[in-house]
Amino acid sequence: MPSPYKTALITGATSGTGYALAERLVANGVFVIAAGRRADRLEKILSKHGSSKVATEVYDVSNIDGMESWIEELFELIN
Repeated sequence: MPSPYKTALITGATSGTGYALAERLVANGVFVIAAGRRADRLEKILSKHGSSKVATEVYDVSNIDGMESWIEELFELIN
């Protein structure tokens, strides 16, 4: 089913539920920003789908102090 959303940020996109959600959204035509701690797994996601469908961000969401600047960078990425 097509999604009403054009872009989605998925944290924890390198495994488990986050990975499954990212895969489903890409399949439904959503541009996915896949975020996670494991750069090697993010690279595999990017290689699989290409930069027209996926952007990757290495980030650990437990880094609260850097969260605000990271979110600002993401807004620049999608705009």
